[in-house]
Amino acid sequence: MGSDVHSENGSRWSMKRISLYIGPLLFIACLLIPNDPNMIEAAKAAGITLADGPKYGLGVLLWTATWWVFETTSLGLAALVPPILFSLVGLLVWKDALAPFMDPLIWVILVGFIFAKSFQVWGLDKRVALTLASVSKTRNPALAAFFVACLPVFLLTVTGSMTAATSIVYGFVIAFLLRQGFKQGSRYGSATMLALGQAATAGSLLFLTSTTTNLIGKNTVFTATGGAVNITFVDWFFIGTVHAFIGLFLTWFVVYRVIKPEVKELPFDPSMLKKELEDLGPITRGEKMTIGILVFTLLLWLIPGMVANFAVDNAGLQPLSALLAKVLPEAAPAAIALLLFPLLKAGDRPLLKWDEMLRESINWDIVFLVGGGITLGLGLMKSGFSNWIGILFRGFMGPAPNEFVIFGACCLIGFLLSYPASNTGAASVACPLAVSLSLAAGINPIAPVLGAAIATTIPSTLPSTTPAMAIAYSSGYVRMKDMIKVGMIADVIRFILLILIGLPLIKWFLAMRGFI
Repeated sequence: MGSDVHSENGSRWSMKRISLYIGPLLFIACLLIPNDPNMIEAAKAAGITLADGPKYGLGVLLWTATWWVFETTSLGLAALVPPILFSLVGLLVWKDALAPFMDPLIWVILVGFIFAKSFQVWGLDKRVALTLASVSKTRNPALAAFFVACLPVFLLTVTGSMTAATSIVYGFVIAFLLRQGFKQGSRYGSATMLALGQAATAGSLLFLTSTTTNLIGKNTVFTATGGAVNITFVDWFFIGTVHAFIGLFLTWFVVYRVIKPEVKELPFDPSMLKKELEDLGPITRGEKMTIGILVFTLLLWLIPGMVANFAVDNAGLQPLSALLAKVLPEAAPAAIALLLFPLLKAGDRPLLKWDEMLRESINWDIVFLVGGGITLGLGLMKSGFSNWIGILFRGFMGPAPNEFVIFGACCLIGFLLSYPASNTGAASVACPLAVSLSLAAGINPIAPVLGAAIATTIPSTLPSTTPAMAIAYSSGYVRMKDMIKVGMIADVIRFILLILIGLPLIKWFLAMRGFI
C-alpha cells in the first residue's frame, strides 16, 4: 500500500513538473503561428497596433490554463501570469492589470470566509449543522445536500449576486459536512461543495437581475431593436428561468452520479439530533451577533436587487434603483461586515480579532485566482483574441446561414469565451457580436443575443469560471479533477439543451408578446 501511494505521488509530481514547461512552450508555439488577415482584422477591431495581439492572448490563455488544470503551482501563483505577460507588451498597463486583484468581487468572497470563521469560533457552525440535518429529514446523502446546499443558494440568487448567495450558504455547508464527520478529502464533501457551486451558477439565470450577463442581454436587445423590445423582469421567467431550473436539477444529478458518496446513508441518528441541540444550551451572545451581522448583510444585498426588480416595470422607482445600485453595490455590504467583526465585542473579546481574520480566515490563494481570472479576461479582449474568435465563427458559418445556425454559433461564442474570461466580459463581447452576425444574415437578432447571454452563464469547469466555483474550491474539499470532470459533463449537457430548446422557447415567447 505504501508503494502505491509513493507511485501515485511520484506520478503526480512528474505531471506537475512536465506541465511546468508545457505552459511556456504552448505560449511560445502560439507566438510562432504566422499572422493571417483575420488576426490583423481582429487587432484593428480591438484598437491595438500589435498585429500579434490575438495569438499573444491565446498563448497567455494556454499557459495559464495549463498551470491551473494540472495544478502545477498554487492556483494564485499561476494567476500572476496574465497580469505580467499582458503588461510587459503594453496590452494592459500595470495599474489596470493588477487592479482586479482587489476587484469589488474579491470583497464578497472575503466576507464569505469571515462568516465561516465566525461560525466556527462561536460554535454556531455546530448549531446550524444540527438544525439543517433536522430540517432536511433525510439520511440520503444526495437528497440532504440538495436541501442543505443547492436549493438555498439557488433561491438566494434573489440578492442579485451568485457570489453573495454562495458566500452566505458556504458557511452552512462547511458546518453540515463537519458535523457529519466528512473532512477534506472525502468524496461526499467534494460532491456537496461542487453541488453548491453548480446550483449557484444555475441560479444566476433565475431572475433578470441575478447576474450582469442577463442585463447585458436585455440592454443589447433594447439597443438592437431601437427600443422596440424591452425584456422585463416578468418576461425573463419565460426566457431564462426555465434554464435555471434545468441547471439546478441537472447539475445536482450529474454531481452525485459522477462522484459517488462513500456512504449510502448519512451517519447521524435522527433521534439524537434534538438531544444534541438541547445540549448546546441557549444561543450565546457571540452567535446572536454573528447571525445579526449575517442578516444585516443579507438585507443590504437584497434591497437593491428587489428594488431593481420592481423598477423594471415601474419607471418611478428607476431613480431609486439607480441610487441604490451606486451606493450599495455588492461589495459595499461585504466591506461593512468586515469592519463590524473586529469592532463589535461579545463579552471580553471581539467577534473576530483582526489577526484572526487576516491569517486564519481568508484563503488568499483563491483571492489571487479570482483576480488573475479577471485580468485574463481583460487581456483577451484588449489583445483582440475575442474579436478573432468572432471573425473565425463568421467564416465557419458560410455565406447564407439559417436562423438555427446563427443561434447556435452565437451561443457557442458566448459559451467558449466564458471559460477564459469572466461571464460579464464574455457577454459584453458575445451579445453585440450576435447582433452583427444576425443582421448580416438578415435574421432577427433577439434570439441569438439572448442565447449568447444565457450561454455565458453555463461554464463551471474551473475555479476561475464563476465566483461560485471559486468559493466552492476554496473550501479545500473539492479536488480539481472532480471539478473538471463534473464541469465538462454538466456544461456540455446544459449547452446542448440550450441549443435544442432555447430557440423554440424564445421564439414562442416573442410571438406571444407580439415582438415577431
